[in-house]
Amino acid sequence: MTNKKVLAAASMSFLLGLSIIPSTKTTQAVEASTSPRIQLRHNAYVYSAKGKRKSKFSLKRGTYFQTLGQKSIRGKKYYKIGKGKYIKFNNAVIPPDETKDKGPVLFSVYLKPGITLYSEPNGESSRETLIGKQKVYEIYKDANGQEWYRLPYKNWAKATDTQRSKPKEDEDISTSDNWDNPNDNTSIEEVKDELSSIPTGTAFDRSTIVETAKCFEKLVNDWRASQGVDTKMSYTDKHFDYDVSRSIHDAQHFDAYHDSDRHQGSSNFYGELEALVKEGTPQQMAQEAFNNFVFYDGSANFAHRDHLKRRSCTSFGLGLASTHKNGFYVNGVSFVVVTNN
Repeated sequence: MTNKKVLAAASMSFLLGLSIIPSTKTTQAVEASTSPRIQLRHNAYVYSAKGKRKSKFSLKRGTYFQTLGQKSIRGKKYYKIGKGKYIKFNNAVIPPDETKDKGPVLFSVYLKPGITLYSEPNGESSRETLIGKQKVYEIYKDANGQEWYRLPYKNWAKATDTQRSKPKEDEDISTSDNWDNPNDNTSIEEVKDELSSIPTGTAFDRSTIVETAKCFEKLVNDWRASQGVDTKMSYTDKHFDYDVSRSIHDAQHFDAYHDSDRHQGSSNFYGELEALVKEGTPQQMAQEAFNNFVFYDGSANFAHRDHLKRRSCTSFGLGLASTHKNGFYVNGVSFVVVTNN
């Protein structure tokens, strides 16, 4: 496969909110609700009001910004971070309210990517998402000698999941102090995605679906083991036609309404998860879907993550179907995971 865009969907018997935010067609007024303080969850490029990249340099993952509103550019949603400067909506998260933490700050640490946060030492997994540099308010050592740090919004992290020094920057992306230079895009050409040759609403071939499912299976089982879940999830093609039909329906719904079908038509006997991911290799598609369900599921109150963590979930099916006009990507694929409950 090529580096095009893909939509991923997974099944659940109860309605789960999709992590992706639908785009709007008009510029939003600058209000408190649309002008939050955000933190980059990925390295992010800066774009002009016309959607053209302003520089070959990117802003770094973990950086905070006070936004100045939101805007829809070419059907995609952006945060405004300065005069004529925008970043893609999906590249940022709204961090917890740090003002709710009282007491002196002991020091700061950098969180390792993909770690699990907890409500208390050795407690339940937290429903919050924190990335990058964070303040430490308290240190605790449990009976096993494991050291824990209390972070903003009463999240706890294992000391071993943090580091004091700044993580090494991505080697393939340079840093720059002049990203906001209004003249820095003079030599930058906008790269347009080539429209996929796969007709919209078409299912991917069986071998690609099976290979992607096997990659997803390993990611989920490795994570479940790290969470203390003693059962495994196994891919099954027993209901292959049903799984594919769900992904096709979801892809067509995205083309028509720029939103998921919210599990319309899904069976009461199965669970369903949906996500939008980039088209790529089976490993890349499985990894992005897994990240959306487990690490970036805050808008759904981590219901997708909690479902994948259920000990009773032991089997799943997968459907992938293309979508071209979904409002987020030029090309997409509906990644639908159908679980046994």
